[in-house]
Amino acid sequence: MVEEVLHWLNVKPGGFYVDGTAGGGGHSAAILDRSAPDGRLVAIDRDPEALSTVRARLAEQAGSRLTLVNANYSQAAEILAERGELADGWLVDAGVSSHQLDEPSRGFSFQQPGPLDMRMGPDVPTLAEYLESTSREELARVIKVYGEVRGSWGVAGAILGAFSRGELKSTTDLADLVASKQRGGSRKIHPATLVFQALRIAVNRELEHLEAAVRQIPNVVKPGGRAVFMSFHSLEDRIVKHTFRELADPCTCPRDFPQCACGKEPLVEVLTRQSVVAGDEEVQTNPRARSARLRALTVLPHTRSDV
Repeated sequence: MVEEVLHWLNVKPGGFYVDGTAGGGGHSAAILDRSAPDGRLVAIDRDPEALSTVRARLAEQAGSRLTLVNANYSQAAEILAERGELADGWLVDAGVSSHQLDEPSRGFSFQQPGPLDMRMGPDVPTLAEYLESTSREELARVIKVYGEVRGSWGVAGAILGAFSRGELKSTTDLADLVASKQRGGSRKIHPATLVFQALRIAVNRELEHLEAAVRQIPNVVKPGGRAVFMSFHSLEDRIVKHTFRELADPCTCPRDFPQCACGKEPLVEVLTRQSVVAGDEEVQTNPRARSARLRALTVLPHTRSDV
């Protein structure tokens, strides 16, 4: 959804932009191209491998226009505070990257055997370390809430039991175990898909970072600038949608008050009434785009005390 991103981010020559999830560099390359000849970009990623890819792809042609930062996108406000400036636009493409999914050694997929890892970056424990320290109650909650999986208590018990006995050596071992406990589910996806999603979210604390990032938009983007957030499943989109709404209408007064007494003014204006989705042509060439949901807003004038 590169063109949609550029449109809603309102990328212009000479602007200053932040790509919170550099990934393979596709969006970063498009932003640098559209903002040429003097636009600047800070590309952030928690994955050092992703930054190496972006550096090899873009550093030579972008030169001083590109700054790479190894961090989580939820640290964007801190990163820009150190620079002493706010951005004209901020992009966050949440979720796991295609490279991470396609590389068996990262442990995100069960298409091929891989280690029990699932880390998006070195700042969190591996899946194996997570399973070593978590309780059945917590794992069941994670599978139920983040994966929306029925029978989460039984699945959690089976996973921790097999792990403690040394029976889970790879992602395929885990997938086979989950599949054996998830009979009668949807035939459209592998029985382990949603459990893997839940475990990945928990290991990387994805939803915590996403909500923190959305809430700091006014401290990342200058008034008149824009933020574009892309999500890939309902849990992410729900956070973006509801937090956008809170920033646009922060009033905490009871609904029956005749007028606002709390004095909290809107910090943003939501630009997308509904989420923007990929067109049929893009979905045909990139099936993963089918799940993408884009939402955009513009930041309104505010004082620092408002945020």
